[in-house]
Amino acid sequence: MNTPPIVAAFVTRPPALTTDYSQTSWHAALPHSLSRTWQGGFCPKPLHTTARLLWTPTDLWIGFSCGYSELDMDEQCDPTQERPSLWERDVCEAFIQSPHEPSERSYKEFEVAPTGQWLDVAVRTPREDVDWDWHGGIQTAAEIAEPKRCWRAVLKIPFAALGRAPQPNDTWRANLFRISRHEGERQFMAYAPTLTEQPDFHQPEKFVSLQFAA
Repeated sequence: MNTPPIVAAFVTRPPALTTDYSQTSWHAALPHSLSRTWQGGFCPKPLHTTARLLWTPTDLWIGFSCGYSELDMDEQCDPTQERPSLWERDVCEAFIQSPHEPSERSYKEFEVAPTGQWLDVAVRTPREDVDWDWHGGIQTAAEIAEPKRCWRAVLKIPFAALGRAPQPNDTWRANLFRISRHEGERQFMAYAPTLTEQPDFHQPEKFVSLQFAA
C-alpha cells in the first residue's frame, strides 16, 4: 500500500496551545486522513480522523480532529500527570523517528486522549527494550465538542526530546494512529497501515516519510 508522506508545515509564529484550528498558524497545515484500519480496510465513517502538523525551530505540533460514536475515557483525571497504559482508552498516537535514534527500530511514542491526558515513551526495540520512565517534556490541549460528536487534541513536542531540530526540507520517519470504539468494538486506525494479523502499531518498517516543509 502506497501511503503519501506526512508533511509538517513551517511557521515562524506558533499557535496558542488550544484546539482552535482557525488560528492563522494552523492554516498552513495539510490535513492527513486516518481513514483506514491497521489492516488497510476503511474504518467506520463516524470515526473520521484527521491530523495536521506544524513545526517551528523548537517544536513539532500535531493537531488531531476525531469524530466519535462513543467515548472510552477516564471520568476523573489530572492531565498534568502522565497516564500509564493510556492506549487502553480512546487515544491518538504519534510515533516519531529522527536521525538521532540509535537504530532503525528506535523511535519515540507520544499519546494524547480526549481528556488531554498524555503518555510518552522511548522505544529502543519494540516490545523488547522500552524506557517507560523517559519524558520528552510534551504539552497537550484537548476538547470534546459533544454536539458535533468530535474531539480535538494537540501535541506540542519539543525537538529536544527527539535529539535535535530538523532543517527545512529534512525527512524523518513517522506514523500516526488512533484507538477508539464503535458499537462496542475497539477500532485501530493508522495513517500507514501496519498490515499485521493482530492490531500492532509497533512496526517501524511501516513508517512513512515525515517531511519538514520549508
